[in-house]
Amino acid sequence: EVAARIEKFYRRKAKVIYPPVDIPRLAQSSKLKAKSSYYLAGGRLARHKGQDLAIKVCTKMNLPLKVFGRGFAAYGEEQLKKFAGPNVEFLGELTDEKKWELLAGAKALIFPSQDEDFGILPVEAMAVGTPVIALRSGGVIETVIDGKTGVFFDPPSHKASEGQGEPAVESLIKAIKRFGKMKINPEDCINQAKKFSKERFKKQMLQFVARHARASRS
Repeated sequence: EVAARIEKFYRRKAKVIYPPVDIPRLAQSSKLKAKSSYYLAGGRLARHKGQDLAIKVCTKMNLPLKVFGRGFAAYGEEQLKKFAGPNVEFLGELTDEKKWELLAGAKALIFPSQDEDFGILPVEAMAVGTPVIALRSGGVIETVIDGKTGVFFDPPSHKASEGQGEPAVESLIKAIKRFGKMKINPEDCINQAKKFSKERFKKQMLQFVARHARASRS
């Protein structure tokens, strides 16, 4: 995603080294891996993050949803609560320990954010065996495996506003229904997240620096 933007705007090829996800030992404990019935959404509560979509859909489907995070640019819980039914719980800003507990216990993370550079929250969810239901947009396409570690739903067609395309709400509803019929192995999610570990990041950074240092001397 980012390399494509660099090539588009700067006409330069770029090497991508994905940022690391540092998983605390607490998140790996067996106690935290027992799944509950709730869905989870959150992070920074900003308009482009799309949490309102997750809230609208879970309210419409009467699914338990927990939303965490702090507001951004005068946008936050008060605005999002307008879309929420009694099945939606707002948790505010969390400690890291509580965040990992919620991620590990969730049935799935709903990630409706559009055009994310990378999207570290879905990788964190997979790291504790939790699948991701994500908008097919941005860097998350490079981290979540559709049908194996999660499910994608499509952005609304530009014709949706004219009644000729599928609106985002219906697209997400379909994805959740599809997810409900699937059996995702938590180990597949964990193994996918390991591709973005701190150890991998260090190794690739050192290799990149060493390779370019040799090239500059020659």
